[in-house]
Amino acid sequence: MARALRIEFPGALHHAYARGVAKQAIYQSDEDRTTFLAILGTTVERYNWVLHAYCLMGNHYHLLVETPDANLSAGMHYLNGVYAMRYNRAHERVGHLFQGCYGATLVDREEYFLQAACYIVLNPVRAGIVERPSQYPWSSYLGTAEDTGAPRFLSTDDILLCFASNRMAARMLYRKFVEAGIDEETARRLESGEVCGGEEFCARLRELIGGKRDIREIPRRQRFAGRPPIEGIFEGWRDLADRDERIFRAVREYGYSQSAVARHLDLAPPTVSKIVKRAAGDVA
Repeated sequence: MARALRIEFPGALHHAYARGVAKQAIYQSDEDRTTFLAILGTTVERYNWVLHAYCLMGNHYHLLVETPDANLSAGMHYLNGVYAMRYNRAHERVGHLFQGCYGATLVDREEYFLQAACYIVLNPVRAGIVERPSQYPWSSYLGTAEDTGAPRFLSTDDILLCFASNRMAARMLYRKFVEAGIDEETARRLESGEVCGGEEFCARLRELIGGKRDIREIPRRQRFAGRPPIEGIFEGWRDLADRDERIFRAVREYGYSQSAVARHLDLAPPTVSKIVKRAAGDVA
C-alpha cells in the first residue's frame, strides 16, 4: 500500500501518532511512560517543535505538534527510534515496537486547532479508561487545565489565549470546552492521516504542492546544511548502547549515509544498517 502523502512546511500543525506493532503495548510501566516523556522533551528541544498537546495510551500515543522548521518526519523518526532502542534494552527484547511509520494528519490551525487539542486529551475518555480527562495522568490535560506546573516541553499559551487573556479564566473555559467534547466527524478527520481543514486551507495546500515547495523536494545537502562533522558525532562514545544511539542519530537526524558511518567506525555496512533498523523498530 502506498504511504500517505506527507506535507511539511514551516509552521505546519500536525496531529501525529504512532501505534505498537500488532496493537501491542508500547509501555509496560509508568517508568516506560516517564522515559518516553523525557525523550519527547528532548525531541521538542532538539527539533524546535511547539508541542500543544499529547496523550500516552497503552499501545499508541498522540501529539499535536507545530513545526517552525518543517521537520516533523525527522523528529518523529528520532522520537520513535530512541524510545524503541531504550524500550527494547530495558525489556531485553528485539524486533518491531512500532507498527510501520508514524501517522500524521495536517491540521488547519484556524478551524481545527482547539478541536485537535481536545480530541487528543479525550482519548482515555473515549476509550473508556476514565470518566473525565482530569483522572488520566499521562496526557497534557492537567498541565493545561490546572495551575499544577506543566512539563517544560509543553506549550499551553496558544490554547489558553484562544479562550481568555486571564489564565484562570482561560483554564476554566478550556475545561468547559473539553467537557463538551467533539463530534465524530471531526474525530474521523483528525484520524484520517491526511488533511483536516476547510476549503481555503486545502486550496493553499494545493498551491503549495503545485508550486513544488514541499520540504521533501529540497535537496538533501540543503536539508542537512550546518550538521556537525561525523567525527564530532562519535567523539567520546561510552559503550555500545551509546554508540548505537549515535549511529541512529547520524543517519536519521543528520543525514549521513550508512556507508559513511560504517567507514568512520570501521564497521561492515550491514552492521550499521541493522543497528539503524533495530533502533527504528524495523527488524523482526
